Amino acid sequence: MKETLSVGSRVKISENYHWAKNAVGVITQPPNCIVQMFDGWQDNIREVKSLKGILLFYWVKFDESYFDADDDGPYEEAAIDSDYLNLLDKKE
Repeated sequence: MKETLSVGSRVKISENYHWAKNAVGVITQPPNCIVQMFDGWQDNIREVKSLKGILLFYWVKFDESYFDADDDGPYEEAAIDSDYLNLLDKKE
């Protein structure tokens, strides 16, 4: 996903992501503890330097809780790489 998402945008996580495949949720502000713990947050977007360049992550509150790839959780919300987010119509 290359477009900027705003708080309240409904999204679906790609089936190609390493966890929470096909999860549906909403973009929200990350909790203050997350912002303080991890550098790079600007509003609801986190920039992370990688070998591929800058990756953008959004904080997503899931409609249902999910376990991660290591079977930890369930998680109600998480930072998700923007390349694996698909914007949904408001009615979905």
